Amino acid sequence: MNCPMEARHGSELLLDYTAGRLEAGEAMALEAHLESCARCRQFAQSQKAVWQALEAWEAEPVSMDFDRRLFARIEQAPVSWWERLTGQAMHHAVPVAAAAGVMILAGLMLEHPAATPVAPPRESAQVETLGPEQVQSALDDMQMLRDFNHLVRADSAEPRM
Repeated sequence: MNCPMEARHGSELLLDYTAGRLEAGEAMALEAHLESCARCRQFAQSQKAVWQALEAWEAEPVSMDFDRRLFARIEQAPVSWWERLTGQAMHHAVPVAAAAGVMILAGLMLEHPAATPVAPPRESAQVETLGPEQVQSALDDMQMLRDFNHLVRADSAEPRM
């Protein structure tokens, strides 16, 4: 087995092993590797310690009057100068400003209607279809020109007298 710590996503394999999400065959192969690789063994042991700590942790019970005490603390919290300044005005101003913005936008849209799309020109390119005989003739002509080009180059390479 290749070392999972050296592989690109190998640490995910070790995390799955410590969480107990590997199949039996994969777990046995990884355990065999852990016996020979100190780096992977240390990583697996540290992750097992984390899992054990998480399993042992228990949340503190919440008292029956928790909500009442929380709301009382919120009521007693000091109000900032900004909240006193804006207070109820901001509470009502935001919806009024949003409605005014919508009305302005609607007015602009009615003032300048959307441009109508321009129809494409009716002229279009025409494509001719060629028959197989015409294609063969064109290919033969191209071959003849290639041969002629090679002959001309060969003649120009010979010294002239």
